[in-house]
Amino acid sequence: MKKFNTLNVVTTAMLTAVAVIAARMFHHLGGGTLSTLFSPMHFPILIAGLLCGPYLGLIGGLLTPVLSFLISGLPPFPNGLVPMIFELGAYGFFAGLFRSLLIKNNRVSRFSSVIAIAVSMIIGRALNAVAGAILISATAGTPFFVNLWTKFLGNFTSTWLGIILQLVLIPALLLALKKGGILVKYTDDKPEQTVQQTSEVY
Repeated sequence: MKKFNTLNVVTTAMLTAVAVIAARMFHHLGGGTLSTLFSPMHFPILIAGLLCGPYLGLIGGLLTPVLSFLISGLPPFPNGLVPMIFELGAYGFFAGLFRSLLIKNNRVSRFSSVIAIAVSMIIGRALNAVAGAILISATAGTPFFVNLWTKFLGNFTSTWLGIILQLVLIPALLLALKKGGILVKYTDDKPEQTVQQTSEVY
């Protein structure tokens, strides 16, 4: 599990800032529809979790929508902000957690980032749907489970382009960082068997 060292903390802070700025830019250029479709906040937080570990990813995910709200008033409080806090927090935490677990397994280590991103997306959107459904039910008086299903389904259909781009571009970025010798500063990408063999040789 990644530790809170200077590199990871600074990287998380930078990615959090990028997430806030990117969301503002997309909203300014194309309004809420374009921002939702591309989900610009999601990219930096998923990367933060994958690079810097689950706890810093969680912190970055929790802070991003709060900072965005304080700066621009978006996402709106409470129906937009609260679900986004749960969603982005889950992205950062579970992306880092599952990658750290899967990277040690020889069978799936090659696809660890893709799997971690996909699982994080499902968990994050599920938490977003639960929080959103509770708020809608409380304010509008509509049935919780109807709101839950509508919200959960909408979290995928309205962000389909962002989902595809995240699953393609983020692993490609990590591969580029790995080839450039940068990724090793953040993560240990050696499968468990390889690590054991190396320790036996030395």
